Amino acid sequence: MMNRAILVLLFLLSALPFSLQAQMPDSIVRKLSGYIEAVQNFGEMLPQEKVYLHFDNTSYYQGDPVWFQCYVVTSELNRPSDLSKTLYVELLNPGGEVIAKRVLPVRNGRCHGSFELTQLPFYSGFYEVRAYTKYMLNFGEEVIFSRVLPVFDKPRAAGDFKEKNIQRYAVYKYPQVRKKTAKEKKVNLKFFPEGGNSVEGIPSRIAFEATDAYGNPIALSGTVINREKKEIASFATVHEGRGTFVYTPTNGENHKAEVELNGKKYRFDLPEARLQGYVLQVDNLSSEDSIAVSVQKNPHTPESVLGLAVLGHGKLLNYCLLNIRKNTPVSFKLDKTEWKAGVAQIVLFDTAGQIIADRLIFMRKPEPLTISVRKNKEDYQPFDRVLLDFSVRDTAGKPVSAPISVSVRDGWEEVESRHSMLADLLLMSEIKATFIVRSIISKRMIKSTEQLWIICCWCRDGGVMHGNTSRGWNRLN
Repeated sequence: MMNRAILVLLFLLSALPFSLQAQMPDSIVRKLSGYIEAVQNFGEMLPQEKVYLHFDNTSYYQGDPVWFQCYVVTSELNRPSDLSKTLYVELLNPGGEVIAKRVLPVRNGRCHGSFELTQLPFYSGFYEVRAYTKYMLNFGEEVIFSRVLPVFDKPRAAGDFKEKNIQRYAVYKYPQVRKKTAKEKKVNLKFFPEGGNSVEGIPSRIAFEATDAYGNPIALSGTVINREKKEIASFATVHEGRGTFVYTPTNGENHKAEVELNGKKYRFDLPEARLQGYVLQVDNLSSEDSIAVSVQKNPHTPESVLGLAVLGHGKLLNYCLLNIRKNTPVSFKLDKTEWKAGVAQIVLFDTAGQIIADRLIFMRKPEPLTISVRKNKEDYQPFDRVLLDFSVRDTAGKPVSAPISVSVRDGWEEVESRHSMLADLLLMSEIKATFIVRSIISKRMIKSTEQLWIICCWCRDGGVMHGNTSRGWNRLN
């Protein structure tokens, strides 16, 4: 298997520029290839699952039933999973206590259930529904499906659903299980260098996020200044309090960001640049068919051979070795036409198997299926019978047989939902961020939310993927 991995690696390297592959000792190639093989085996031997719950409504009132259809799918293809046969669904009150639990048998990746919002005492507030299989817990609690639903006070007049009141959390004094979020400053500005670090002397793209004292995004603009208070870069929020700018850290210089909001000036320290290291830059927007990758070191960093892997859906998508010898960018492109829609991670690692930089990207693909609905008539009177015909077709227009679930609710009184099956399975199951909305998966929004993937970069459990760490694994059911 190792020899096969090395042969495949060398084949891939032959398509890269000569500077990327020149003078690589066999021992280093084998060592880096071993980590790649471990990653590939990890994905093949330990496939991952995702869960999505389709609710009958986006909000509820005291006494309502909460109905849901459950889908358990594989991370690789988003197809029904046959790994787990049991799904656990929990209802948590605003304080974080589990007040109801359902254990549901899974057949062909599907099941359904409900909660009754009639337990006493049962107050209005924001309730959370969590769903998971035991097998999913092997990959950490962050993979658990989670949805927060508003539950309003029962209307004083029956049927008056325009009345939407929620009591303050402190009124009922729930036992507090969740960690209380600390109140921050009036203006908060956090910086996220692309790849994870900024390095002295190398131009770095910095993403930032501006929030108020309660974590809500705010719009602002500002400048980056040096010790002489001279402007060396400027920035402005683009979407949901986030944006990016480029600047070059200099030796021993403590750069600051200065913003003005509501007539008051605020200053923030930028992340301290490293004396040695690598800067990873990724362009996922310029081409529909490929991504441009650039890796650069500074003069203080010795020559080295690094590995670069692309991971997505629990699988290894691509990889190569980089011979970083000079202090100029090593740039190349990776074909992305065969990669599936969703979040992928680009990881740069050294010969010790340590991740030294990583970056998330989002792959948007045309929707493979279209669902159309036809009504039996245009206008309806109260209590009329409504007949709907559904059709599912592929990109060629051919009919497709597929199980579907349908929820029917009052469109006039609906509370806006930021969730959909597509957004949850492709996005929110990969990065836990409450500000993500369905429009992010549209082509129009990809560019304005590119900074999101820099901010939400993450590193997988490298020790486990190398086989250096052991832990107890949960059974499938």
